[in-house]
Amino acid sequence: MHILITGATSGLGLEMARIYQQKGASLVLVGRQPLAQLDPTLFTPTTYCRADLGDPEAAEQIATWLAAQGIQTLDLLIHNAAVGYYGRPADQPTGHLLQMVQVNLTTPIALTHALLPLLTAAQGKIVFVSSVASALPTADYATYTATKAALDGFARSVRLELAQAGVRVQTLHPGAANTGMHAKIGIPPTQMDWNRFPTAEATASQMVRIIQRTDKGNVAIGLGNKVLRQVGLLGGTPLEWAMRRGGRTMPPSTPTSPAHAVITGVAEGIGRALALRLSQAGYRITGIDVNVGGAVETQAAVRQQGGEMAILPADLANPADIARVVQTLAEGPRPTLLVHNAGISAAGHFARLPIAAQLKVVAVNFSAPLLLTTGLLAAGVVDGQTQVVLISSLSHYVGYPGAAVYAATKDGLASYGRSLATAVPRPRLLTVYPGPTRTAHARRYSPDNSREQTRMAPEMVAEQVVAAVQSGRRRLLPGTAAKLFALLGTLAPTLMGHAMKRAILDKFGE
Repeated sequence: MHILITGATSGLGLEMARIYQQKGASLVLVGRQPLAQLDPTLFTPTTYCRADLGDPEAAEQIATWLAAQGIQTLDLLIHNAAVGYYGRPADQPTGHLLQMVQVNLTTPIALTHALLPLLTAAQGKIVFVSSVASALPTADYATYTATKAALDGFARSVRLELAQAGVRVQTLHPGAANTGMHAKIGIPPTQMDWNRFPTAEATASQMVRIIQRTDKGNVAIGLGNKVLRQVGLLGGTPLEWAMRRGGRTMPPSTPTSPAHAVITGVAEGIGRALALRLSQAGYRITGIDVNVGGAVETQAAVRQQGGEMAILPADLANPADIARVVQTLAEGPRPTLLVHNAGISAAGHFARLPIAAQLKVVAVNFSAPLLLTTGLLAAGVVDGQTQVVLISSLSHYVGYPGAAVYAATKDGLASYGRSLATAVPRPRLLTVYPGPTRTAHARRYSPDNSREQTRMAPEMVAEQVVAAVQSGRRRLLPGTAAKLFALLGTLAPTLMGHAMKRAILDKFGE
């Protein structure tokens, strides 16, 4: 039985490796440390693959190492490696944020893709080690929590896809354990006594038992964490308020400037509709888009109705472009509204889609909003009086088999919004969960456009978003159908997941 564990040189990964060694498994252990510094009874040249999961080439490196060892099947893949962060969102360095997304989300997606042939050959199992925090709004761990929520979203959708190949997918949600991670990310012992947490050995033992005994999709480790996770999933705004009062706050904000909306992805669809509607409401518009031609068309439409709009050309998949946007916005009129609307997708069977196209979805839909928000917070451009709108997706409630990486990014974005609302005093943050919309984006990625006219017009979505911004709402599900599907997805997630599979994935064909 071949078992691969990432993050195997310390903490939960190391303890799971020791347990599986005692059970006689053939181990493949992945970590960053030099082999000479590790326990030679566990880590050997034939069991240890040294790889930095923060390196974009790590997945390919691990796959190449397995091939060189002659390993052609994999019974169990445990995605355990993770990087943490503790502190105000504004204080997280860009390099660390990018490393966190890479280690916690991008590499697990890429490694799953690279090793699917081995897992399929063995009818194996994939385990994602998430966290109970993924269901909670967390002021001091906003980006970490968002990466774990995104990982949950990916697992939920890809589970339905890979079941057809006989590969099982499980997500574990441990709570805090005494692994050394809290000290590593700088939490003061006076604020958190990690010695009172369960030991890494005890938690790992529970995890191994669950992996062996059940294929249940989501399992929280321990009764207390099961309760906490359910509270997080169902607690909504009251929980956010309670956690905000106990969490960090941003510095006091300055008076609001004249109405100025910054919108990403203004070239078409919901972004264009928002630019037009916000202009009508008296906002000056700054549009950010890589599609300059489309943005110019939006600008002409805004000007035609008597509004003002500036364009900032930028590829949001490029961190250098995002840094340039932050600098430009810091030097110009202060935004009073920031709308994270830009998004792309990669639709079809996860195993067949090119991994590069899928990982670009992570960069544009997830990394970019985090980088842009962090940069603007650090520059003092965004504060507690800036309204922030995050365009997530109805997939947050119902899943999206056939676009699992897209679903991951939208779950992560929704989580980030919840945590950001606890980190900023007097939060003015709206998360929007649009369902199918009559846009070029939907036409590009849908396997069936025969009922396109039943989709909501982007102008209707924009109208509801602007009304929600003006009334100070925190969540918006545009339209009755979206509200109904969200309710069904909450009450009967398994049933809704299979319904989405029939409605989307199955139409892509075998």
